[in-house]
Amino acid sequence: MMGFILALLISIGIGYIFYRHRENQQFLQQRFDQVIGLRQLIDLLRFHRRQTHQLLVMQGTSITHPMLSESLAVQKLTTTLLSQAEHAHRPMYRVLQQRVSNMLNEWPQYNLQRNQAVHGKMIRHVLYLIDDTITQSLLNTDKAAQFQHYQTIWPIVLNAIDNLSRYRYAIEKYQIGMPATARELQVHVDIFHRRLEQISMQIKQPVPPLFIESLRQKFQDIQLAELPDPQAKLRLYRHSLKLSDALYLLFDLVLSDIADDVAVNLPRRKQKNAKNETSQGLTS
Repeated sequence: MMGFILALLISIGIGYIFYRHRENQQFLQQRFDQVIGLRQLIDLLRFHRRQTHQLLVMQGTSITHPMLSESLAVQKLTTTLLSQAEHAHRPMYRVLQQRVSNMLNEWPQYNLQRNQAVHGKMIRHVLYLIDDTITQSLLNTDKAAQFQHYQTIWPIVLNAIDNLSRYRYAIEKYQIGMPATARELQVHVDIFHRRLEQISMQIKQPVPPLFIESLRQKFQDIQLAELPDPQAKLRLYRHSLKLSDALYLLFDLVLSDIADDVAVNLPRRKQKNAKNETSQGLTS
């Protein structure tokens, strides 16, 4: 009789463990489905920023044209993400939706710097939503090792984003014949490369060979002393796009690492090189 009771208790315990595991996996997959949508939103916002930058450069302010297709996709996706968000997180999504709506309506009146800044704030907001989703998911399912690993990388990503913003501001201030402005560019690029190296050292996914060295070489290939200011700033702007693409490539690999560790589906994306979609300007 005691053997039967013991066997029954063991069976119940095993069943409960499997039940908890299944519940945790379903919970994690739901959260990562939201991360997938947020990741898509970042892609759309970054592409919209480049497209609007090009239009602002070509036509100046007070632009009159039909709404960009990316704008419609951004609006639809923000609505979908709000509907899928947990009740406690919906206020943050509503704030994002309102800010994005304002930006989509007002960007034709922005100058280049404001266009960069407003889009950047939207992207950072989405990144914080991804961070909150990942953090809460790992904590609620007792994934302590993955949580600690992610917490090591996340501050470096934020520092890299801040450094990229400073680099773009330095592009705006650059003037030929003023060595201090060229040195400032070099300092920000060097720091950004170090941030990329720090992130890549923490990633389990394969990083493209000579990835960071290639970025260094591209910066060195910009012969600032031999270029007039407008052309130099154009080349630097295009280089900033490559830096931005590199950072988001690495962050995507960070997310893939976590997805693999917790056994959830996170579709791999084909990484693309930065698109040189502007013909003039400072920053995007």
